Amino acid sequence: MKKSVLILSALACFAYQSHAQISKGGLPQTAKTEIAYANIPVASYANPDWDAYLQTERENTKFTKPFLVALYTATDFGFPQSGQFVTLDNGETIWRGQISIAGAPAIGLLYDQFNLPKGVKLFLTNEQKNQVLGAFDAENNDASGTFVTDAVQGSVVNVELNIEANVDVRDIQLHIDRAAVFHRAIEHLKTYATANIMPWDAYDNALNGSSSVCMVNAICPQGANYTNNRKATVQLLMFSAQGVGACTGTLVNNTANTTASCKPYLLTATHCEPTGSVSSTTFNQTLVRFNFEHSACTGSANPTSQSMTGLNFVARANYNEATTNANQIKGDFMLFTLKQAIPASYGAVLSGWNNNPAIPTTVTEPKKFIGFHHPDGDNKKLSYTHQIQSANLGAANTHWEMLLENSYGSTGSSGSGLFDGNGFLIGQLSVGGPYNTPASCVNNAAGEATDVGDYVEYSKFSYVWDYAVDGSATNRKLKPWLDPAGTNAVTINPVTAACAAISTTSINKVDEDLSNNISIFPNPNRDGLLTVQYNLKASKDLLVSVYDVTGKTVLESKVSKVQNGTARLDLQSLSAGMYIIKFTTEDGFATKKLMIAK
Repeated sequence: MKKSVLILSALACFAYQSHAQISKGGLPQTAKTEIAYANIPVASYANPDWDAYLQTERENTKFTKPFLVALYTATDFGFPQSGQFVTLDNGETIWRGQISIAGAPAIGLLYDQFNLPKGVKLFLTNEQKNQVLGAFDAENNDASGTFVTDAVQGSVVNVELNIEANVDVRDIQLHIDRAAVFHRAIEHLKTYATANIMPWDAYDNALNGSSSVCMVNAICPQGANYTNNRKATVQLLMFSAQGVGACTGTLVNNTANTTASCKPYLLTATHCEPTGSVSSTTFNQTLVRFNFEHSACTGSANPTSQSMTGLNFVARANYNEATTNANQIKGDFMLFTLKQAIPASYGAVLSGWNNNPAIPTTVTEPKKFIGFHHPDGDNKKLSYTHQIQSANLGAANTHWEMLLENSYGSTGSSGSGLFDGNGFLIGQLSVGGPYNTPASCVNNAAGEATDVGDYVEYSKFSYVWDYAVDGSATNRKLKPWLDPAGTNAVTINPVTAACAAISTTSINKVDEDLSNNISIFPNPNRDGLLTVQYNLKASKDLLVSVYDVTGKTVLESKVSKVQNGTARLDLQSLSAGMYIIKFTTEDGFATKKLMIAK
């Protein structure tokens, strides 16, 4: 069995739309006013050799290095020297310049100087001007003086400052010293491409992007009971020396959180950052991407994305790519706080957790051991199993290991959370690889080989809770941060991003309305044609799931606005035996046993 570090991937975004970092929204003046520009300055830079990088990646195996989604090119683009001024009749000034990198699929910008006084707004647009990032303003200033903006589709970025009349332009600090040219994790940008460019997912009706054809979108019915866990899962873009590497992480709750004093933490794997740094400076330009996922299980809708800039380092297990074998990290964890409050519009959740080392290792439907992650730079996927076991990696009982039953891990999945049947966080994805991966799942829809693996190991949350391998310092363990109140809590429930209470998953809640007012017949069933009759108190969206005796999902169907009537369920393809039919709404679930006797 090949065991490899699963290191991750990703990136973010406007028909005008604005799906980017925390910003004020709106449109640049050049989109609202007909402004004559003559000879707008264009700064052209070299496109890094991606094909040469891919050859190096193949030779050195991507599993032992951060999974790169973009390479850098040096730039020297700044205010005021790289742009042109135009003054409007009302005294407002517009400054604009253009960055061009021929052949770039998408461009992100890294600012080594960023300080905008009040009254100044920064906007970025692509060449077609149908994607807009911004407005960024003084509220985006950071004490580090740095900033980063997410990927803009295409080979051109228009950089525009809208400057109010009373602003002293000498107070503006804006300089871009690097551009990141993205080749992966940009499927959400296809909507902005011109008509003569083939959409990235044109070959893939399942919308799996570059990952395995067997991947399952996070929004699909298999994850219906774990909405809070999906909303707690984010993607990380780490701007390291090699390029932009990507990982997955989980937003987590702590015992001191209240609505008056709310501190979200973010947990991922320590191998996602290769130098072992314990300085927040290393993470000033990290992008955290929320909701990089599809709104439907299948179909043609583009994934969406929202993001934030910068993380504060809190704690991690010791790791250095140059000296540490990534397959032997006893505790693979890294913890951060966010530099800004998460906007309510992101709909994020801070996950609950369970630090008990002794938990049930087998669950049955409707429960799952489930994870949400971003394999191969793609939108958010889900994977699950019904059985796990304790494993030793460098020491005894450090990891949870399992064979995934549906959808798999891959490069780009590292650091993602494992959630138990009740939706509590119990681990971070550390290593994995193929064991018995179906041959039909190895390639993506374009016929390219992927690094998909059905065997995975998650670093145990309980093992790193009071981690002692790297000494007793508080920046080497989780407990001082996630239980600052010293409650010795074993479990904690999820909360909203503003630390307001929310319900846990509906998985443990029987909906009496469903149980009493829904029936199936004939039962036993001899022809596989089942009638479902229902008369509910109110109209509800209904998920119907059918499981065999092993807990395997054999059929799923989602019906909108169900209240009164009958429906036919075609189970003719199922063999004789006992099955469980689960009916789920946002209020809970009901189950019915069905015997098929052919």
